Amino acid sequence: MNYDRLKSIYASGLLFVFWLLVSLAIVPDIIDYSIKVQQQIGSKKLWIKSVSIWIHFILALGSFIANCFAEKYVPIETVSDKMPVVPELYVNFLSRIFCTWVTPLIVRGYKTPLTENDCWQLPISEQTVTVAHQVQNCMKGINMQTTSMSYENISTANQIKDENRNLLNNLPVVDIKIHEKKTVFWRALFGAFIDKIISGGLIKFVHDLFQLTGPLVLKLFLNFFTDPTKPKWLGIFYAILISTMVFCQVIFLRAYFHCQFLVGLRFRSAITGLVYRKSLKLSNSSRHASTTGEIINLMSIDASHFADITTQLHMLWSAPFQILVILILLYQQMQLAIIPGVALLLIMIPINLFIQRIQKQLTSKQMTVKDERIKMMNEILNGIRVLKLYGWEPAFIRLISRIRQKELGFIRQQAVIGAISSIFWTFTPIL
Repeated sequence: MNYDRLKSIYASGLLFVFWLLVSLAIVPDIIDYSIKVQQQIGSKKLWIKSVSIWIHFILALGSFIANCFAEKYVPIETVSDKMPVVPELYVNFLSRIFCTWVTPLIVRGYKTPLTENDCWQLPISEQTVTVAHQVQNCMKGINMQTTSMSYENISTANQIKDENRNLLNNLPVVDIKIHEKKTVFWRALFGAFIDKIISGGLIKFVHDLFQLTGPLVLKLFLNFFTDPTKPKWLGIFYAILISTMVFCQVIFLRAYFHCQFLVGLRFRSAITGLVYRKSLKLSNSSRHASTTGEIINLMSIDASHFADITTQLHMLWSAPFQILVILILLYQQMQLAIIPGVALLLIMIPINLFIQRIQKQLTSKQMTVKDERIKMMNEILNGIRVLKLYGWEPAFIRLISRIRQKELGFIRQQAVIGAISSIFWTFTPIL
């Protein structure tokens, strides 16, 4: 609890789950001792144990109920007092899981049109200034570390060179130079939010475990119906277990996407903020090398595309893990009959890679044409007075329309390739 208060956590999810499990773990003991007390009414020892278990259960249940409510939130005065603070920061754990804190905003938007004052204030940790500053500090740390390592290598080499000068007289001398400054932006971007990325990976791993163990529990549940000698409580237990696993699977999947969307939002904010800050410091030669269209695309399209990748980032290890476990489970059930399915899976891998390569080429061509269109539009807006003076509007309209039609052609081709990829993705499991 002290740790939660230091981290400004108003409702601890760990304590909520702990007291829930403790309360559920005591229920079998209560049932067991209640049956024993009914059978042996005169036993004082059983009565004492039964009363102590009931007291334990009441205390655990009370602690669980207490953790269903969040501590009182004391609002901090901000610059924008008109905009309320996002409730996710101080609501209870159940509200965070089921996202019930969004319901009042949805109801208000259904009744009346929402205004800017109705929207919540973005937390300080998610604002562009904070995120960009965090990534920039990480970049400075990586640059300082690289520079210090380079100087250490130079000093070590010079020391060895002085001590063994006589031995090196007959050998060619190799100059040691400071490492050139390399791009560290991507390392800093991932390093600044590595904690959130790892948290998303752990949540995805737990979700995969629930997803893969579901068929095993379902098999036990089906075997229960084929064996009439098994007790009824076992079937009830399997039914409750399957429902609980499906519920937990949905909860962890929602938590995974929430975490990864948050990382993607930070990525987009950091890229937009740093690119904009860099564009204000460009020299004249750099301005000629980077057009306005390229800079705008970096801050809008490319940043959004990179933010969308975060939801699929953990599929790099999750997909092979799921495929391996599924193949092992199928081999235990079907033996060598899984060979055609594995062969089809291996055949589809190069086909999907080829489709993705074509889609990547089309995206690159589309972005090139889009850069040209945005550059042309910027030049038109800057020289709009000259265009109006000489009546050149129709000519430039035709020019912009021609570039736009070319861009739409690439977009249509991307849609066709995406549809083909979706067809393969849908029908491969059926085959």
